[in-house]
Amino acid sequence: MDEETLQGITVELEALTLQNVSEIQSSLTEDGEVPSGLLVGFRSEDPEIRKTAVIKIRKILQNFPPSQVVQPVVDTGLVSDFVSLLDSDDAQLQCEAAWIVTNIASGTTQQTQKVIDAGAIPKLARLAASPNEDVSDNAVWALANIAGDSAVLRDRVEDEGGINALVTILDNAGSNPTKVQRRTVWAISCYLNPWSSRKLPVTKVKHLLPCLVRYIQETPVDEANMESLEYAVQSLDRISDRHLSRLDFIATGVVSRLVQLLADSSSSITLQKQALRCLGYLVSGNDLDTDSAVEAGLLPALSVPLASENQHLCQLACWNASNIAAGNHRQVLALLDSGLLEPVLRILGDTLNNNICRREACWVISNLTRKVDGGGVGQTLIEGHCLEGLTAALLIPDRQSRELAVLGITNILEWKGSLESETDSSLLVLLRSSSCPQNLRVVRDSREIRDLRLKKDCHNLLARYFPEHSRRARV
Repeated sequence: MDEETLQGITVELEALTLQNVSEIQSSLTEDGEVPSGLLVGFRSEDPEIRKTAVIKIRKILQNFPPSQVVQPVVDTGLVSDFVSLLDSDDAQLQCEAAWIVTNIASGTTQQTQKVIDAGAIPKLARLAASPNEDVSDNAVWALANIAGDSAVLRDRVEDEGGINALVTILDNAGSNPTKVQRRTVWAISCYLNPWSSRKLPVTKVKHLLPCLVRYIQETPVDEANMESLEYAVQSLDRISDRHLSRLDFIATGVVSRLVQLLADSSSSITLQKQALRCLGYLVSGNDLDTDSAVEAGLLPALSVPLASENQHLCQLACWNASNIAAGNHRQVLALLDSGLLEPVLRILGDTLNNNICRREACWVISNLTRKVDGGGVGQTLIEGHCLEGLTAALLIPDRQSRELAVLGITNILEWKGSLESETDSSLLVLLRSSSCPQNLRVVRDSREIRDLRLKKDCHNLLARYFPEHSRRARV
């Protein structure tokens, strides 16, 4: 009787049957090992026994946390054999092998390194183009897990053709299943993971723009596509973060589509956030960059996130608006005409909003006060109750918000030449009625606020415009 010793266990090969293997549980033994019968089954010359063993090993990896099962599978010494199965002529075996490699690559970096050392990446890159949907999907998933593990392994995926394979899938979207396209978009976002230690230079990622933009523009917004659209727009943001030229970003033609996604009520909160990050990158550039977003309809679209109860979404919307408010006179007038002042002031004055969100709203108003040198901007700000908003912002428990509020109030009060003396006087009346002197005094005299420059600015405003309130309180 033939016997083979495998992992220290003697198994009678002649007694091994398909039924024996089929009855083995797809779980680790009490000793935390892969059942020896599956290991022997894998070595069997009977293709059906071998395939059954492979499927059960895959189920072990699939049904239990990676922290529990990946190392026992690695310890079998079969990783190279699993990778070799990627070259099988049997599509089911290819799929199962790719699935196993995917799950091993979901473990630690050291475990993932095992499949790379076995030559998995070029094989997976080839299988990504498989006409079999499941094989292609699992191959792309495995590449994503490897690329998303670390900067070192990410670079291996690129060097060995994995990223080019992903780009090819999106470039030929019409001939690839929707499921595979979605998986590919996610895989690209994994590749673009912003590892702080080794960020990819823009020269290495710029070539990804066309396929991502095409996917974003051609994919309808619905529940089935939502997650992949989120990943696609996130990838755009990550590429922009590599110091992509804003002119190159605009040249892709994606700006209008991002505005549409922002304004679309069916877009998820996450998708809107990703769109706002990309658009914020654009409007933080020069006037021409900002014009491209404004002309695409960004200002009216901002009313949607500004009305959201999601604090972070409101914060990103205010960030976009504040950059436009810091733009040229024409852009400022467009912002004021868009009706965004009211929701921004609502956010600024709402004490239930977090301080960061209110700070971003304060940036909008403060930036607008820099433009009160004519053209009706100053009067619009006054009539829009911006002074009251800035006065309330003095009491936000946030250093930068207080500084912005003081700066905004100063800018309006120092607006000379365009205000008639009656209006100048009415400004002081308005500020007094909104408790501005009292709030300035609270900041100046607070023992909790240690910003001496801010305290001095508050005192100077009191002494110059509200001398009756400038005397320090006795404490």
